[in-house]
Amino acid sequence: MPKIELLTTKEVAKYLKINEKKVYQLIKEGEIPCTRVAGKWLFPKNLIDKWITEGVEKGRDILIAGSNDPFLNMVINQYTRKYFPASLIYYASIGSAKGLTALVQGKALLASTHLFHPETQEYNIPYLSKYLGGEKAVVINLVYREQGFMVKKGNPLGIKGFEDLMRKEIKIINRNKGSGTRLLLDYHLKQISINPEEMKGYENEVNTHLEVGLSVLKGEANVGIGIHYIADFLGLEFIPISWERFDLVILKDNFYIKPIRNFLALLDPLNINLFSQKFLGYDFKDTGKVIFEG
Repeated sequence: MPKIELLTTKEVAKYLKINEKKVYQLIKEGEIPCTRVAGKWLFPKNLIDKWITEGVEKGRDILIAGSNDPFLNMVINQYTRKYFPASLIYYASIGSAKGLTALVQGKALLASTHLFHPETQEYNIPYLSKYLGGEKAVVINLVYREQGFMVKKGNPLGIKGFEDLMRKEIKIINRNKGSGTRLLLDYHLKQISINPEEMKGYENEVNTHLEVGLSVLKGEANVGIGIHYIADFLGLEFIPISWERFDLVILKDNFYIKPIRNFLALLDPLNINLFSQKFLGYDFKDTGKVIFEG
């Protein structure tokens, strides 16, 4: 059996050219291969070398975490066709707020977000200080989208606004906590002093606009909030609420890495114009534009 070279905390810090405090942080987060013997942390050097190599390999790929969007899916598919197998994109639809959390934790390179900030009537930028903890970021617009109520064709229950959601015969389907659509619903309910807990179906959550639409289509709910594109795709009636800005957030340190630059290049107007007519309820006026840098 070959002898395994073990590094101490001090030695692995020197080997990785980081301080010991950072090593303990990596241990706590379960990010670095190690074992504890008699109360002392030890690091198998062969596993550390493998961990470094795997990190280099992962640096060729992109993980996007955050809000769900059909147009973003299309751009991801374009990237995959163009750059696979050299690079691949993974997309986790976990909601806007969790996407920003994943970004600052280093679990994602891009966060997709559409968080409305009532006090400023702005999208996304006011939340950066809350979720990124001082990390510098670049915000790039992907699209503007129209949000509204999705109901069955002909709107059989005559739903017109948020007040109707409190009617006894109406059951809603909700989005997951931390999603931009959930935040939009809660904002409007607060504006008209409605307690969401008294609303039928408020506790029923799904993660995507498509799931909302399918729930309405199958009769599991009478109404849900989603984007115009999905309502049209499923043949549902759409009652407009508002337009929103949907952005991509990137930590400044990652902005110039090659996979990110290749992905953002796909937001070029000449490329977007080839597909824009297919997306009802979208506005591409600022697609690819840097909205904020700080």
